Order: sequence, then C-alpha cells, then structure tokens
Amino acid sequence: MDRDDLRDVMGLWLAARVDNGSSKEAAGRALTDGRLSTALRRPGVHSFVARIDGEPVGYAIASENPFGLSPQAELAVEQLWVGPDARRHGVAKSLLAAVLSTAERSGCEVVVSNVPTASRDANRFFARLGFASVITRRVVSTSALRRKLAPESVETGHELLRRRRSLRSRAFPAAASRQF
Repeated sequence: MDRDDLRDVMGLWLAARVDNGSSKEAAGRALTDGRLSTALRRPGVHSFVARIDGEPVGYAIASENPFGLSPQAELAVEQLWVGPDARRHGVAKSLLAAVLSTAERSGCEVVVSNVPTASRDANRFFARLGFASVITRRVVSTSALRRKLAPESVETGHELLRRRRSLRSRAFPAAASRQF
C-alpha cells in the first residue's frame, strides 16, 4: 500500500465512521492517534481502495486469520464500505473480487466477514454472494464485564433475593398468600 492509498483508506474510514453515527471529531481522534495506520501496516492485513474516475469511493480491509472457525486458513473481511453516492454500481463486488484474489494467492480456502446484525442491507448483500451465518458475535465493554464478574457481597445478594420475592409476590398474589 502506497502513501496515497493509505491516505485514501483513512479518509474513507473517517467517512464510514461518520456514516455509521460517530461524530467527526471522535473518528478524527482515532485517526490522529495512529491506530488505524499502524493496524493497516501489520503483516497479514490487506487493504483495497475502489475508485471511480480517479476518486476514492470505497474500501475493504481484510486480514489473514489462520486460527479462525474453519480448519483451513481464512481471509477475514474486517471492513467493507462504499460511499453512498457510489452504492449499487458494483463497487463492493469489485472490492470483494480483490479480497478473493488475495485469499487465493495466500492459500486461504475460506473468506469470512463480520456483518453487523442490525445492517439488513449488508446481511442481504453477503447472503446473496453465498456467505452463510455461522456464529453470533457478542460484544461487551470491559467495564460492563468487570461489573458483571464482580463477586456479589452478602448484602447485595440479600437485596436481590428480597426484590425477586417482592416481584414474584406482586406477579402471583394467590401463590404468595399460600404458605407452606
């Protein structure tokens, strides 16, 4: 990837983040800290830029994934985005053709893609191309997971039990009046 391609991917990446609801400032900070350019230079990471009349209109980022879900080496489509004005012109298919060529040159027999569950259009697009649903990937922030994994104190456990009994007695008043 040359300097111009890197600049174009970074610009398109910023547009994709804004298109997906991030603020331009937050997405811009992610670019200025260098994480994206560092990630794009890692071994096994491949990026592609689609152009129409010389203007960048879409990008794909793929990474070799030797320890994926299948017993063979995989090439994972990490990101695929096409600008709104260039959609429905075959740009995404062209980007996937470049990914496919890279997979074949790398000896990968499987191409995988992580598609957001809420993105109907993306799910339909990949399904039409033969991508099958294999797993559901769940994501949690580290702070939320830390809270969920924290051991309950005795006091917290008693409060939780009291609330459950109260809710149960309100939901089933006849059962609460019967004492065993």
